[in-house]
Amino acid sequence: MKKTLTMAGIALVAITSAASAQVLSPVIAGGPHDLTSGSALRNTNTSIAGQTCVFCHTPHGGANLIPLWNRSNPTGTTYQLYTSSTTDATTTGTAIAASVSGACMSCHDGTMAMDVLLNVNGLPFTPAVAFTRQGSAKATYSSTGGGTSNLMSGGLPYLGADLRNDHPVTIVYETARAATPTEYVTQVASGPKITVGTSNPLPLFGASAGTATVECASCHNAHNNSLGNFLRKSNAGSAICTACHIK
Repeated sequence: MKKTLTMAGIALVAITSAASAQVLSPVIAGGPHDLTSGSALRNTNTSIAGQTCVFCHTPHGGANLIPLWNRSNPTGTTYQLYTSSTTDATTTGTAIAASVSGACMSCHDGTMAMDVLLNVNGLPFTPAVAFTRQGSAKATYSSTGGGTSNLMSGGLPYLGADLRNDHPVTIVYETARAATPTEYVTQVASGPKITVGTSNPLPLFGASAGTATVECASCHNAHNNSLGNFLRKSNAGSAICTACHIK
């Protein structure tokens, strides 16, 4: 009996460790963004099974907003945006849809099915059964449409179109800093990269320092979840906040 209990305990530890590794992975494979075997979705379509990268990228026929992006950014979505009496920069829902952050929102706002891809094996993807979630088969999707299934609809990853309780994106950092320079860290231009913060700085996105914007990818790295929530760096001591904000 003692041996049986010991082996059961080892098995439980192994299962727990495997689950933690899946969530906190420094690579895509096996993590939440691996839609071939991720915790939220299980791929069951043989034409796409095992293609971890294809849900975001394609070697041919991709979009250029993000390197070889394999999805369309959301269109026709009306985002409700964060605002306050102390806001130093503003943006619009249209700007979000066409931005780097729009690529993230193509899944996270729940308006476009996760299996709507530009190119799979040379063709727009029209799967008969793309995923199963918790054992339930999903419906058919066209290469351009959404659907009632395979749409993100709940949990921490789901943002929806109401962003009034989320950090604003597509705001021009320099515009905010110029309005209240004592409250923002001076940005740094280093070759083609524009960053903010001196210790493990965060990236801004734009053609110049004067137009560089804060995007979802300023704080999150979709390819690395080793810190949880795909954070670019540890937020101990509010380090992510103070990279931009002087507090």
